[in-house]
Amino acid sequence: MNFTHEIETALAAYSQETNLGRDEAIQRILREWLVREGFLFSGEEGIHPAKLNASNDD
Repeated sequence: MNFTHEIETALAAYSQETNLGRDEAIQRILREWLVREGFLFSGEEGIHPAKLNASNDD
């Protein structure tokens, strides 16, 4: 997968800082985003903070 030069540069910096290969870095970034946005279950109990409201306040 090819990204813009700007994203490739940031990805290379992230990969170097975390000692991950490019593919592993992409997977980690994507997984963290998917969990944070509520599209992927993190394995932790509870309701995603963005989905909290008065109707599920127990």
